Amino acid sequence: MNGRGEVLPDWRIKELIERELIIGADKSLINSSSLDLRLDVPRWRLLGSFLPLETQNVEEVLGNSDVVDDSNTSKKDFYLEPSQPYLVKLLESLKLPNTVTARMHNKSGRGRIGISTRGLVDKVSRFDNIPAGHNGNLYAEICATTFPIVIDQGTAIPQVRFYNGEPQPLQGFDLDLLLRDHPILTNSKGKLSYNNEERDEVVRTGEFTFHADLSNKLLIYKANRRKKTIVLSKEEEYDPNDFFEEVKRKNSKDKLVIIHPEEFVLVKSMEHIRLPPEVAAEISEYSPELADARTHYAGLINAGHGYDPKNPNVASSIVFEVRARDSPIALQHGQKIAKFEVYRMMDVPKQSYMEVRSTDFSDLKSFLPKSFKKD
Repeated sequence: MNGRGEVLPDWRIKELIERELIIGADKSLINSSSLDLRLDVPRWRLLGSFLPLETQNVEEVLGNSDVVDDSNTSKKDFYLEPSQPYLVKLLESLKLPNTVTARMHNKSGRGRIGISTRGLVDKVSRFDNIPAGHNGNLYAEICATTFPIVIDQGTAIPQVRFYNGEPQPLQGFDLDLLLRDHPILTNSKGKLSYNNEERDEVVRTGEFTFHADLSNKLLIYKANRRKKTIVLSKEEEYDPNDFFEEVKRKNSKDKLVIIHPEEFVLVKSMEHIRLPPEVAAEISEYSPELADARTHYAGLINAGHGYDPKNPNVASSIVFEVRARDSPIALQHGQKIAKFEVYRMMDVPKQSYMEVRSTDFSDLKSFLPKSFKKD
């Protein structure tokens, strides 16, 4: 396979749907560089997360009572117990050509209320990875890590990104040329957020770094312990303050927070990301050299995110969903929080991300999905 690993844009995804290489998809759920996927009715309550062997179909494993506690295909609505993994079949399936691969990701609004999602397909022993030529169903392992959740058939939770061949992040000469025209990361004043030495390191490794912003009076948002249920099909139903509380600094020098393993917090990046339409990005799920923490539940950044020629300094921070793993962590202002890579688009999307984005990154209500009140 000689593909260069570029990301397929919206109109190429539409072509795959029209040629029935993506089956059962809703064209209205196409983003600039990804497609939202929807939950079907078949679902299984798991005793443990699993991956199929390279000789197994997913539903072969689901036939084992040592993995599945209960299956339910009778109701369209579905209650997710906190910290309990479920496997759900998706409405969409694939019949990919041998030149196209794909990866599944969580939707950002789902991640910000603590929903964890990982994709599975037959005979692939890696989460989220869909090989070239895959012909078959898609499944998502879903876990509500923070609040009880009620979902309906047709609810969009995962999303999928397609590539021309194996995904290849930019680095070296190609990345150097890109950064000459586009900074990718800026500070709050619209200036470069990295120096020349840091730029050289980015070009060499292909990895950019986000840092935690704890510079304001409001440090973080922390999920409260009341654990009220969220029905995802409802729109503008819930007051964000019933689910999250503000953690503010006590004095001018207070730029540090302690995060305990049972806590779930939202932290903004210092940097604003500026992706021109010709590139998209993906955030590494876990960087053990940065912190013993999971820093996000949705790692896909669509092409055009934060790019507005009419307003080059538009707010476009990334909101991270941070959860300590085994022991409490101290998070300081300016601390490295996550790494990401950029990928060239196969073609420029027809859709402008900035015209359809639902988040303006100004306050809590703008971070959260449509179930929450925006006014």
